[in-house]
Amino acid sequence: MTFGEVLLYVTQPTGWPEPVRHSSPPGSYTAKDFEVLIQSTAAGLNALAELPYYGGERSTVPLWSQLLHALASALSPDVMILEDALFIMPRAQNVASQPLSLIDGHATLLAAHAIFSAPRTHSDVPRTSSRNKEDEDESMYSMDSDSCDGSVDSLDLPLQAYMLPGRGRRLSAVVPVLLVADSRNIVSLLCSALYQRHVWGIRQPVVGLCCSSSGTIATAIFGWLDSNRSEEGRIPVVHLALAADIGLDASMGVFDFTDTYSAISLAQFILGLRTHFEDIKGATSIEAVDFLTPLHWRSDLYNFETQSGSQLDERVASWTHQSECQRSFSEASSSSSPHAPPPLCDTALMSYETMSPPLLATDVEDEQVHGANIRVPQEAHATDVKGRGRVLQPPSSKKSSKRTSSSMSSHAPSPYPNSQYVNSDELAKTGINTMVKINDEMTAFTWSDNIKTILLDAQVDSFVSDIRSDLCDMNGGPSSQSSANDVPSLEDVKFIASKISVLLNIVKGARQCDNVAMLHGANEADRRHEWDALLLNFFQPVPNQRDVLLEQQLNFARNLAVDAVNDPSFALRAIEIADAYQTFCTEQFRCVSFSRETSDSWEQAAAAHLQASKFSVDTRRNSQDERFAQVVAYHSSMDLATGKCDAILVIPCSGVATAMCQRVSSIDEKAKLLKSFMLVQSPKLEKLDATSGKTPRQTETPVGCNEPNQQDLLLPVLLAEYKKKDESAISTATNQMRTYQVSAVTFLSELGLTDKPVFGLVVNGTLGAVTMAWKTNDQIYIMDRNVRYYDIRDPLQAMQFASILPRLARYGLNLRHALEKQLAILDVDKLQPKPWSKLYQRQEDERLVAAMRTEARQKIADEAMQ
Repeated sequence: MTFGEVLLYVTQPTGWPEPVRHSSPPGSYTAKDFEVLIQSTAAGLNALAELPYYGGERSTVPLWSQLLHALASALSPDVMILEDALFIMPRAQNVASQPLSLIDGHATLLAAHAIFSAPRTHSDVPRTSSRNKEDEDESMYSMDSDSCDGSVDSLDLPLQAYMLPGRGRRLSAVVPVLLVADSRNIVSLLCSALYQRHVWGIRQPVVGLCCSSSGTIATAIFGWLDSNRSEEGRIPVVHLALAADIGLDASMGVFDFTDTYSAISLAQFILGLRTHFEDIKGATSIEAVDFLTPLHWRSDLYNFETQSGSQLDERVASWTHQSECQRSFSEASSSSSPHAPPPLCDTALMSYETMSPPLLATDVEDEQVHGANIRVPQEAHATDVKGRGRVLQPPSSKKSSKRTSSSMSSHAPSPYPNSQYVNSDELAKTGINTMVKINDEMTAFTWSDNIKTILLDAQVDSFVSDIRSDLCDMNGGPSSQSSANDVPSLEDVKFIASKISVLLNIVKGARQCDNVAMLHGANEADRRHEWDALLLNFFQPVPNQRDVLLEQQLNFARNLAVDAVNDPSFALRAIEIADAYQTFCTEQFRCVSFSRETSDSWEQAAAAHLQASKFSVDTRRNSQDERFAQVVAYHSSMDLATGKCDAILVIPCSGVATAMCQRVSSIDEKAKLLKSFMLVQSPKLEKLDATSGKTPRQTETPVGCNEPNQQDLLLPVLLAEYKKKDESAISTATNQMRTYQVSAVTFLSELGLTDKPVFGLVVNGTLGAVTMAWKTNDQIYIMDRNVRYYDIRDPLQAMQFASILPRLARYGLNLRHALEKQLAILDVDKLQPKPWSKLYQRQEDERLVAAMRTEARQKIADEAMQ
């Protein structure tokens, strides 16, 4: 065993060892208070099991983690819940063989007791200790340093008292009570928790759940330390107890989320930890940490006491050298501004690190372009309807409760400009008016008494009944009704009401995540599960009808500018495109009148106008460089050919891919064609083994059909990109979404589907904005300014977003029907000669280079023969 743990397999309910036996008195909540959520979770996971893999295991975490999150929230008003948290792994049993990479592990969920430093009073004198200087740059989370205002002292604790990584001042510490992880992390997580408790002087056992990220089984594991340490300075032995049989027996701590009775037993088990939580809370004492002998258990801290002077000097010298090299490399890669090759330099010598990443670059308005830093617009850049989008801050719940009939039917901002159609005849030809209408029909929401009645009649868990009351009371007045848009339909409202407990638990979870982020920092996966759960529950995947795919690899669209780099009129064409874009944005700007009601739209239109003007000027200046086309081609060669999308809603079309490959005889050529043509990549299905991490006795088959159909063509309906709550991440997410949407509408156009929008969801923490893109007349338009946004901490806004998803499902089915009609007249051969993807363009470049090399070798050979 890596960490010296001792495993005890229990064969019967009475066989649990004494350290982990306990009984809990009844508390304020029982499993019945979560009955609707339990049933919805089981139904959702069972439905997920009927869906094909599409080249990879399906994650079940967004569904069952919502149930665990809700149950853990009931343990105590003071509980802190962390999702997708990194933790410090313990030192291996053989310290000399400790892998350098064995530092951080990954916990799916932690329900913990948090200890915060006390506010400083005027009479306090700054304290110092030998430990402060040693630990001053370490903390539980980087957010701690951001939230410090100087009025709170750091916690005066050794690093061994913490099990979560971080830097900066330490204003809080976390002691986990319920620990959830997959098979690769659960053992190390339990060991770290036990060692941390030892430092705090806490002798209670740990309680963990091993849950596969693609399965539905939760196995309870209990752990405790030896009461006696055999030798001073040695880490105590960890004992772990779990069921010996992999059979589903709730009495043995093996629970199945897809079985309602088993899930109820799991709920009772977790809710029974209330007393355990209070025991941990009562046993936590900073004074005990100061009194006890330090235990050096963390893998990221070496025990310097065991090192001789020469060994210590060598380690310090090695670390200093590595740090200096890393610093020098970082300075070299970030010192130039802007990141671009200087004028007239040999671009073949430039590395990718010295250039701005094209997919994540900020808009032209945010960066200076000099010399050969040339950006030739692709279709999306040249015809971007709205330009750069900014996710606006939502109104507070208090404000949203005071809407009147004169306000928008949804309190989220409407599409540009305030759902008014453009008046220019020239702009009307672009189809903007039609697309604005489609966007309104897809996202509009009107509250009515019928909605209130349906929601109040729906069965809801008592745990979230107060949120439902707030939702209905806030919007129950007749003044909030509107006859402009009779949406959503009553059928959609009834569908949402049938899952109202799920929706309200997502709202509650989002609020708790936001509180944790303010106190403890947020990671990149923050709130991801809440958004995924919304998509899975309300788009409602159905086999052969609609599907929700998470973290899928997408093909990117080819760079059309590179196809014309050998054209003598390349520079002139680039100027024409930039000027056309400027004219287009100017026309839009003129269509918006300035008033108090339209000020936001006017500012966005003005920003797009200024951006387009600067873009036109920069293009003209860069076109004067004789290496204009070569630099564009070089930038394109550095672009990524594929990228991972956080979530994509698709409509499967069976048999289309098979028809495409009928005239291709080679199996390898068929695979290459599908890989370069399909929008959603389907990697080779690897062996599905939930126990590849050598977890104790847990063998489980991931959910999904055993026979994945990788020949289905998947039509994109909505793409999602998640970022944590961070202003700097908004432009990054927006640019990534533009890339996804350009690829999606280009893919549809290759199938003969134009004027068909693809929607996007750009998420910044709990805030999500719905964007839209389409292709018409060989131009791609992106609507990402002044779009509607939704804050899922607000139950009304969460419901508004959920109401969009059934409409998207119906739109997707209409899209498939349009494709079926198109296939009757589409020549499949037209899909093969010049596919749309960047991957195929890269293959073309490789073949061209190979041909040029062959020609050069032949020329040399011919000259040698002469």
